Order: sequence, then structure tokens, then C-alpha cells
Amino acid sequence: MTEQAIMNGLVSGDPQAIQYFYQQFRPRILAVAMRLVQNEWDAEDVLQDVVWTVVRKADTFRGDSMFSSWLFRVTQNSAKMLLRKRKRVPVLMTDEALELAMGDDSTPRIDDVLDQRAAVDRVSIAVEQLDPVNRAILMQATVDGASTDEMAASTGLSTLAVKARLHRTRHALRECAGWGLPA
Repeated sequence: MTEQAIMNGLVSGDPQAIQYFYQQFRPRILAVAMRLVQNEWDAEDVLQDVVWTVVRKADTFRGDSMFSSWLFRVTQNSAKMLLRKRKRVPVLMTDEALELAMGDDSTPRIDDVLDQRAAVDRVSIAVEQLDPVNRAILMQATVDGASTDEMAASTGLSTLAVKARLHRTRHALRECAGWGLPA
């Protein structure tokens, strides 16, 4: 079933299309969610929210980008919303937890965390501005875990061209994030 057929089925509310969407994209959504929320239960919550959102909002997909890019963004937004909600809920700390938190020198400093978040934001913007083919290759490699042969087949490029584009794209994103490797 093509992405267009899936989208048409989702827009029309076809239960088979919804089931097919869930079966096909569940592993990808969970992988992205796990990377962001770092908790299996929360990742399942994100999955449920993403499926519900995609089913409700399928008619708003304009087709300017690939469906998988849109789905990746919906997943990111859902995970970020979950993390924001979690920050608002006060957490009661036991004396042991407080002592552990205060006595640990390996706890990241706030400015390090803020620098890392700023870098992630810069990379997200850079990914959105990538050439569509390079973005597709990057998403297939990082989100889907596709092999270079699979990416070459889906893009119509040679395996060497896919490897070169992936390398250049990753290098550019590292520089954009400020994670450039020393010369």
C-alpha cells in the first residue's frame, strides 16, 4: 500500500487503512519516541497520541513533504508535549533521592543542558531545510534503519551516491549543532 493510499484511507476513516498504518509505522514511531522520552511507557503513550492525531488530522497533510517526515514531526511534537506535561507535575523527593541528587558530581550543569537543547533546535531547523532527497536519505537511515541498498533503491541513486549524501548531510548537521569534529 503506497503512502498516498494510506493517506486517502486515513482521510476517509477506513478501518483497514488505520490498521495498516498502525502495523507499518508503529516500530518507527516507537523508535523516535523512545529516543526522545527514554521510557517505554511514555513511548507507548506517545504512540497512542500520534496514531490518534494522524487519524484525526490526516486531512491537514498538505503533501509538501514526505509522509514519513510529517509523521516524524508529529511524533516529535507529541513527545515534546509529554515531556512538557511531566515538567509541570511536581515530583515528591524522598530524603534518599534528594541526597543522591545533590551528592552526584556527574549531574549535568544547567548551561550544558541548555546548550544541548539549543543544538538540538538548530539541528531540527537544519533538517527541515535539507534538500528533500537528502532529508529522505537521512530519515531512512536514522529513523527507519534502512540499509544503503534500500535507500538507493527508494531514491534511484547509486549506493555510493547515497553514502556520500548521507555523510555530507550528517557532517553539515554536526557543524550546525556545534558538534564538529576537530580538524
